[in-house]
Amino acid sequence: MKEVVIPEKTDLNQNPTLEKLRIDPTAEIGEPPVYCRIGEAPALTAGNFCLLNGKAKSGKTFFLSGIIASMVSGNKQLGNISGCLPPDKNVVLFFDTEQSEFHATRTIKKICRMADDPDPDNLIAYGLRPLTPADRLAVIEEKVYNTPCLGAVAIDGIRDLLTMGINDEAEATSLTSKFLKWTAELDITLILLLHQNKTDLNARGHIGTEVINKAETVLTITKDDKSGLFVVSCDYSRDIGFEEFAFNIQDGLPVAIEMPEKGQAKGRTPQSIKNEEHIAVLNQIFSKSKKMSGTDLLEAIGYHFTVGKIRSRDFLYHYILQGWLEKEREGKSVNYEYKRAIF
Repeated sequence: MKEVVIPEKTDLNQNPTLEKLRIDPTAEIGEPPVYCRIGEAPALTAGNFCLLNGKAKSGKTFFLSGIIASMVSGNKQLGNISGCLPPDKNVVLFFDTEQSEFHATRTIKKICRMADDPDPDNLIAYGLRPLTPADRLAVIEEKVYNTPCLGAVAIDGIRDLLTMGINDEAEATSLTSKFLKWTAELDITLILLLHQNKTDLNARGHIGTEVINKAETVLTITKDDKSGLFVVSCDYSRDIGFEEFAFNIQDGLPVAIEMPEKGQAKGRTPQSIKNEEHIAVLNQIFSKSKKMSGTDLLEAIGYHFTVGKIRSRDFLYHYILQGWLEKEREGKSVNYEYKRAIF
């Protein structure tokens, strides 16, 4: 067998840019600094980004306001959010892409009230609604690279940075690559907002898929119609997650509150119910069709198990993990197919 000669390590890459990206297995790499904790979970760290998603009017901007207020002030918000930006990277940029000047300014005033500071020196906000999607992205990138002591950037919402729409794969990949580039090169964290589809629980379009695949943490904010509360859940985390918690709106500001039906709903978790009961209910739900939209399925689960929409989502995820349901994309819609035979 011919002997393979491996050149010296320094000669492997003639490209200096590529050599800088080479991974050294002997290097001691510390964990990235945490810029915001939710509960005990390191939800936002340097060099990563987080996605906040939910239906329209589900409380995403209220929750984002709590994160920004905590980062700006260092004070705990909603009983769970603890901003911890270092002194040399304590500036937060906020970009609103969709609200009018009046409503965008009102959001910033709420953040200032929560931070207990009428005009924080380390909060810089812009309303980009009058600009085109391409100009919005250009403005954001320029500010990201030219703001001293920058630690965090919030974009509400990223759909309005796309010129070709939410389902253009190339543009979605390009935009997500920019987010990765900014966070890596500047050692900052991004908080990105995106709506869920109207018909299911998925973040909208190809941009939603791309961002979820690359995000450090994916959080969902859901409004419980029965109680009127907003519930925050950790759908995905590269580290530990956190227990879901709730807030409502008092005097125009988000305020932490006890979870709805706490104690009363105890025991009505999917894990506490026998498989036979689950299967019997699913057989009944899918007796006329093996496919169903996410909205209809959640309503049916809630009806049969007498649980709210928030808890119904737990049942849906349980069924997917068990292999009883499979999510299918058909064009722009997503349905759930029942995989068990019905006798």
